[in-house]
Amino acid sequence: MNRFWIYYSSILLAIILTTIVLYCARPIFMPLALAGMLALVFKRFCDRLERRRAPILVTAVLCGLLFTGVVAGVVLLINWYIHRFAADDQLQKHIGEVVGQAREFLKDQWGLNIRGGKGMQALLSSADAGKMTTSVLGSIVAVVIHLILIVVYMIMLLAMRGHIKAFFLRLVQPENEEKIRHVLSRSVRIAQEYLYGMMMIIAFLWVMYGVCFSLIGVRYALFFAILCGVLEIIPFVGNITGSTLTCVMALSQGGGLHMVLGILVAYSIIQFVQFYIVSPLVMREQVNLSPLFTIVVLIAGELLWGIPGMILAIPCLGILKVVCDEVEFLKSFGFLLGRTKTTRGRWRWRKMVRGR
Repeated sequence: MNRFWIYYSSILLAIILTTIVLYCARPIFMPLALAGMLALVFKRFCDRLERRRAPILVTAVLCGLLFTGVVAGVVLLINWYIHRFAADDQLQKHIGEVVGQAREFLKDQWGLNIRGGKGMQALLSSADAGKMTTSVLGSIVAVVIHLILIVVYMIMLLAMRGHIKAFFLRLVQPENEEKIRHVLSRSVRIAQEYLYGMMMIIAFLWVMYGVCFSLIGVRYALFFAILCGVLEIIPFVGNITGSTLTCVMALSQGGGLHMVLGILVAYSIIQFVQFYIVSPLVMREQVNLSPLFTIVVLIAGELLWGIPGMILAIPCLGILKVVCDEVEFLKSFGFLLGRTKTTRGRWRWRKMVRGR
């Protein structure tokens, strides 16, 4: 009994200390963790170039430049659409009407008197314009610094991946070297399959949302299709946010409840197809996590690191489960993190889809 309590007390203490370190050292570990996930995405590309005798550092720098170009393209696209929104007087008028109706509804139904209008805008521009500008510029500078750190970390991790693997092999006894190689290989494979699968799912959602929103009549359908697809990176929360923003846009452009209903129906059908057909086909190496702990780790990731924590939560938990499954004294935790018999129906359907 004493060994039992010492064993689990040590694990609990390790979890608590790890959580404190991750929370307090967020500016250090968050960019490093994001860079690690991006390095896994670009690892196969680097391996292919290096098999053709390309230098390791050159391939790492090329991946960093490629990621920078993708981010710059996304920023330019968002900026272009924002300018289009700002130049659309009719859209601004409808947005004002929707905000006014929402304000009146909250006042009549709930007794909430939300002030707004020109007086508030004038007060804001005269008293808080300087503070707001400083805050916005500070946020932009922080985002740029984090992006630079992520790119630099990613290049270094790609260039040093062989050295890092050798470090993990040196941590164990020679007789356990084969097991640690298997753990590293499986962990990398699961994280890569999850990330590649998410990229393919996002591309599928871009096409489906773009077609459906255009048929329904949503203005700027391509922008909202891209937005909803990208928000799929954030499990659960991204789905709700994307559908809500699209419905608000439909109301703001003058569309009635029939357009909102059409968006919700299209969203539900696409999510069903993505969840039960597309995901089983593109994600070959399943993370196979318990839904309970998936939700718990998403909440914990948001509390620790915000949105980046939610993005990293599932692949990190998948890697942790692999480690628990392979390490003898942690197998009980790997069993706890896995799916139960009552939650495996979806995975049987996945096997049927693959078999066809």
